Amino acid sequence: MNNYWRGVIMTLIAAVCWGIMSPIAKVLANAGVSLMSVMAFRAFFVVFTLGPYIYFKKGSDVFKLDRNMLYFYLISGILSVVFTGGGFLMSLNYLSVAEALIIHYTFPLVTLLGSLYITHEKPSLLQVVSGFLIVAGVYLGMVGGEKTFSGISIPGLMWGSLGVIGMSGQALVARRVCKGQKTDQLTLLFFAHLFGGIIIVAGKSPIAGWGDTTNLNLLLFGLMAFQSLCGSLLAYGFFYTALKYVPAATASLLCTLEIVVAVGLTSLLLAQSPSMQEVLGCGVIIVAIIFAAARPSELE
Repeated sequence: MNNYWRGVIMTLIAAVCWGIMSPIAKVLANAGVSLMSVMAFRAFFVVFTLGPYIYFKKGSDVFKLDRNMLYFYLISGILSVVFTGGGFLMSLNYLSVAEALIIHYTFPLVTLLGSLYITHEKPSLLQVVSGFLIVAGVYLGMVGGEKTFSGISIPGLMWGSLGVIGMSGQALVARRVCKGQKTDQLTLLFFAHLFGGIIIVAGKSPIAGWGDTTNLNLLLFGLMAFQSLCGSLLAYGFFYTALKYVPAATASLLCTLEIVVAVGLTSLLLAQSPSMQEVLGCGVIIVAIIFAAARPSELE
């Protein structure tokens, strides 16, 4: 297996891990636990799990950052932990789920455009087609014939756009740095979550406080820990490593497998078959993922 397909498989594993998270997030939210608290927990779960390993593996010098790497890790934390998660979750306060999803999954198209200028990697025509197919698949599967975007909330649109910037930005910035071997993926994972977690705590403490954590019990705490393991430690670990081998545009497109996994798992947990509308939407997304994974040289 060459490095490209190794990167593709790692990205798809990350997408599966992220897809598992949606049903768990719904359970936690319905129990009265703020998803911002969950995000803070996820960030520090990674920090306290990965920190000792990095220390014993690489020594204390890895924690001594020069100014350039400090800025890079800070930007990565803001993009991945704060913008991506916070932007999408906050958009749900103002938009319907359908509106929020359609806005959020324009991020592969934004990544395609950004790759021209930030990583200097030109996406293929099939990848451009794939980006538009993904938006169409999300619309077909999540909206269908329902009327949406009627009098859309401006704050919701702004929060949703912040999430798009976060998803696209983290892929592009990480690809540029990891491609040049300027850092390793475990160190990036540690510092991105450290800085992102600090920012979330600093923001949530004076605004909303932590009263929602009193709703936690042993079962919910276990779910939160499992979500942190899969959705942060494993998912971002595979995602950042994959960016050594595949362009940011390809990785972003492949990550939309998350939707298919989330729909399938939700149907399984609820013991009900997905609707024909959801099946068709997921089918379009799977076709888009196949287009995205194909290398131009393999199509000749």
